[in-house]
Order: sequence, then structure tokens, then C-alpha cells
Amino acid sequence: MKMTSRIALAGAALVAAGCTNIPGANLGGTFGAADFLAMDMPGGDFNAELAKQYQSAAAFNATKEVNWMDAAGYMDRSNAAAAGGVAPWNPADLGIGGEAAAMYSEVGAGIAANASVRPAACAEAQKLWDQWLEAQYQPTGCLDADEVKAMFDAAYAACLGSGPANFIVYFGFDRSNLTDAARGVVSDVVAALSGVANPIVSLVGHADTSGSAAYNVGLSQRRVNTVADALASAGVPMGGVTRAARGESEPAVPTGDGVREPRNRRVEITIGN
Repeated sequence: MKMTSRIALAGAALVAAGCTNIPGANLGGTFGAADFLAMDMPGGDFNAELAKQYQSAAAFNATKEVNWMDAAGYMDRSNAAAAGGVAPWNPADLGIGGEAAAMYSEVGAGIAANASVRPAACAEAQKLWDQWLEAQYQPTGCLDADEVKAMFDAAYAACLGSGPANFIVYFGFDRSNLTDAARGVVSDVVAALSGVANPIVSLVGHADTSGSAAYNVGLSQRRVNTVADALASAGVPMGGVTRAARGESEPAVPTGDGVREPRNRRVEITIGN
């Protein structure tokens, strides 16, 4: 890297030092951050996927927040993941309580239990967990805590896995938009249907029990429509695609009323013969 670039990075890092930085943020790491962000990281097992996810978090801090010290912090987490693993942030280490503190043990155990089976989804879930904590730790940054939490919920549900359908698209709380993980599932469906002239596809939308039963039917229908629109945009013929909205009536994980359960916020996609 040219000396002028190093000086510019150091200056940006010093500006960022005026705000509260994430754990591991450091000035020294900023000098290698640009080269790190330019690396083409291979995917693979959970640790390799996690290294890629932390690289994307570092890129967000560098380009969107212009916070090179925090980018260096995520760079260190990426390197630690590639070297053998790193755990999700503990909310207690950032002075965060409430919902995140209550969820921490369950989330850590869920990611660890499924990392070898669904490495990409679990790696994305861990990165989004850390970014959710970052958004609470730095409320004046570019990350919106509610938006990141919705993306985490969908990625974590995909990490855990659920249901007998061929494919499952998960959604954030009270959301019907596709996350990056959900778009990946849609891409897998499109690939599975490649070359099939008249595919038979069933789309069934579901919701958790938070909210009224009537509202959840409408929400699950919007989720189905989102998936159908994505398939249509990718060139899948719609003639053999059926849609149904079940609301909260067929949960993947039975719960009481008013419970936010990520694995119940889904669209199940079944491909027929």
C-alpha cells in the first residue's frame, strides 16, 4: 500500500477514535485493512465462511461508516475465524443487556450445533449477531438495530433448519422482504428447476404467533408473494406454481400465543414431479 494511503487510513482511524469503538478495534490494524478487504476469500467449512462474513462486516465499517478502526476489529475476527474459530460476541462484553443477553447462550449453542451442517447460514447468522450488538453499542452508526435483528432472525432460522419441504425461506420478524440468505435459497430453487419445462411448485407461507391470527394470514401471504415474484423474475414459469397462506396455524415449532419464533416465519417450497 502507498504511504499516502496509509496516512489517509490512519487519519480516518483517528477521527473514528472519537466515538465508541467495537471490541478489538485498533489503530495498528488499519494499515493492513485495505489489503485485507481486497482479498478473495474462499468459502467452505464454517470457519472459512465466517472469515468471509467478517470480511464483509469490515468492508461495511470501512466504506459506509468510514470507521477503519472498527474495520480492523472485524479483520481480526476474520483472521481468528480462519485460524480455527471465534465465538459470537457476548453482550456482557459490550455492556448490553435485555433481549440480547437473554438470547446469548441459546444463539451460541444453536450456531455451534448446526455449523457443520449449514456452514454458510450459520456463519451469516453469527456475523449478523455481532452487527446487531454493534448497532446497540453504537446507536449513532449506520446500522439500524431493528433491521439487523430482522436479518439475524432469518439467518439464524436458516442455520437451525426446520421442516420437511424441499426448500425453506425464512423471514425477519413482521417482515416479508428477502434477506441475503433468503435470496440464496431462491437461487437454489431456480437451479433445481433449471431445464424443467413445466415445473410443479408449491409455496406455503407461515407466520409465528406474534400478532393476530388474521394479520398473520395476510403476512404469510405477502411472504408467499415475495418468493413467487422472485422466482418469476428469475424465469421460473408460474403456470404450475400454487400459493397458500397458513398464517400461524401450522408452526414448525409449536409455541404459545404471542411468541416470536424465527423458524415459524417461513415459506416452504416443495417441488413436485
